[in-house]
Amino acid sequence: MAGSSLPGPIDDLGPAVVIDNGTLARTDAPAPGPIGLQGTSGSGSAALGDQIVSFARGKITQKVGSGECFDLVDQALRNAGAKSAADFGRVTPNADYVWGNPVSLSDVRPGDIIQFRNYRYDRTVETDTATDTDFQERPHHTAIVETVGGDGALNALEQNVPDGSPGQRSQLFFSNVSTNVGGRKTTIRVKGRFWFYRAQPR
Repeated sequence: MAGSSLPGPIDDLGPAVVIDNGTLARTDAPAPGPIGLQGTSGSGSAALGDQIVSFARGKITQKVGSGECFDLVDQALRNAGAKSAADFGRVTPNADYVWGNPVSLSDVRPGDIIQFRNYRYDRTVETDTATDTDFQERPHHTAIVETVGGDGALNALEQNVPDGSPGQRSQLFFSNVSTNVGGRKTTIRVKGRFWFYRAQPR
């Protein structure tokens, strides 16, 4: 996606945390004010998240709108009666969209939105007999949190990864992790920036 960015400096989106060799990840504390079950939307916020996830799950193997990643998230929010990126700022093809109230990685839950910029994870799995590697990249992308795992792992619902692909489920990582279980060492390294947002009702 190419175009101009959101108005104002990037720092307007909140402070960033440095992770892995000087790259940035927006996994900071939320903006002032209560979020989640302590927020003004209370349990309604969780119900909103459930509706967002349900819509996106129903679109696995389908293309929503023009097939852009933005379209799936935008339609899921609108279907749930939530505000979309256009309610929080100007939407341009290359903007770092805002989708609601910012939340930290430790507070992420199903139905939250992930906005990516130059994101990549590299995973290495070593055993006594072999070493396997894989990676995932999201240069400029938007996805929906489906489920939250441990050690910064999330299942995401998204489309247009790779370009032109329909709705799908992906496991993504947002923390550097190294584990050694039963002679199998797994190392995950995360680079780039990402923001998490909690959808807000209209």
